[in-house]
Amino acid sequence: MFSALLVFVIIIISLVYITWKKNALLPPGIWGWPIVGSLPSQEVSMVDQVKELRKWFGDIFMWRIGGRTYIFLCNYQLIKTALNKPELANRPHLYSMDVFTNYVESGIVNVSGKLWQNSRRFALRHLKSLGMGKSTYESVIQQEVVSLIKNFQNLIGEPTLLPWSINVAVLNVIWRIVADRRYEIDDEEILHFQELLGKTLENVSPIIALCDLLPWLPKIVPDAVIRWLGADEYLAIAQQSLDFMMDVIKEHQLVLDTENPRDYIDYYLIEMERQKEDPQSTMSIIDLASGLQDLFIAGSETTSSTIRWAIFYIAKHQDVQKKVHEEIDSVVDRNTLPSLEHRDRLPYLDAVTREVQRLVSLVALSLPHCAAEETMLEGFRIPKDAVIMTSLECCHTDPNLWKNPDEFYPEHFLDQDGRLLAKKEGYLPFSIGKRVCPGESLAYMELYLFLGGILQNFHFALPEGEDLNPKRNPKDRFINAPKPYKVIISKRECTS
Repeated sequence: MFSALLVFVIIIISLVYITWKKNALLPPGIWGWPIVGSLPSQEVSMVDQVKELRKWFGDIFMWRIGGRTYIFLCNYQLIKTALNKPELANRPHLYSMDVFTNYVESGIVNVSGKLWQNSRRFALRHLKSLGMGKSTYESVIQQEVVSLIKNFQNLIGEPTLLPWSINVAVLNVIWRIVADRRYEIDDEEILHFQELLGKTLENVSPIIALCDLLPWLPKIVPDAVIRWLGADEYLAIAQQSLDFMMDVIKEHQLVLDTENPRDYIDYYLIEMERQKEDPQSTMSIIDLASGLQDLFIAGSETTSSTIRWAIFYIAKHQDVQKKVHEEIDSVVDRNTLPSLEHRDRLPYLDAVTREVQRLVSLVALSLPHCAAEETMLEGFRIPKDAVIMTSLECCHTDPNLWKNPDEFYPEHFLDQDGRLLAKKEGYLPFSIGKRVCPGESLAYMELYLFLGGILQNFHFALPEGEDLNPKRNPKDRFINAPKPYKVIISKRECTS
């Protein structure tokens, strides 16, 4: 009897020791309570909470939030190493994302493994063939620049909110690639679609956020109860967004000419038909619809928000605006819009764009990654299924990398001869590694052409007594969206 008890005690002590030993290899951080972990504050943005925890635990730390283990990385070299590891290239399943695909793993952004590899490969190949990021697509963007300039001319004089025409113009660039469409600024269909996109990124209801943090919750709580607890509007938006994409796809199916594909949707439908007998194929209509949602959200909201932030910072920093105006006027004829042929001679304009992206850190914690298997990072154990969060803002405000990390200082991106420093250590607006944003080249082209055309033609100022307050809204989960500030728009003449 005593021997059996002794063996039992030894086994228990061994298991406790092994568990302790294993957990001892985890990064330092917050373990919290069983099941619920330690939930983040709703009064302070997640970005700011991470920065505070970094002071306590260092550049890599863990935080058990709900039913998940989160690993936060707050150093450029650490992030670069981690995001180049294939073991850390998965995406976690998030309820707030899955509802946009009817709970089917599909699309480009929120998928892992073979499906992600196939989707990304197809998207990159065909988006490039359709002109994404190439000079051949310049005329399409310039058409939207002209439309935007005309709209701004109606707003000259009085303090005004920046118009939704910015979003429509950027959306049109994506529409031309994926569906060979273009909308007028006041078209009701595009305004409705823009509203849907905006709402997908707005404040998520507490119950939706809780379902992300406690992934087992939607499995045991009836859908009707989750809706009753405040998810109904969000779920309705998700369904409307998916239905909108499905309708566009059906229109393409009705007139599809396999010999003359017009756009991304046509190419996908043709390739899907070709692969229909292949058991290894991951192509499907729901995958196409989900991928379109990904392209629109990633390719339009981020770019239009950056343009808005750029105008606000330009309006606040008149000295910077003056330099941009003088540079454009010295290079570009007044009757010609800034184009790609002028780009090498407009380094300050590009530097301003990059400095806005650095200071704003639009997606400050980037998109979450997930450990496909247990792996080691900087001597720490990263458990399988741990969620990897990378603090891009910590990189963008690192005093070891930036001369004036908390100031709007475009010279961060210029060398001593005034030439653009396109590659800067610690600058990650499009992330880095295996899942770097595939639309980076298109985004840079759009920002250069849109801001170049706008600043060539207009001067911006903040109304008297107004100031730009870049403080984050704690409820903004994905994008550091600019607040609806008013500006004064004036028509300008060439200074040269």
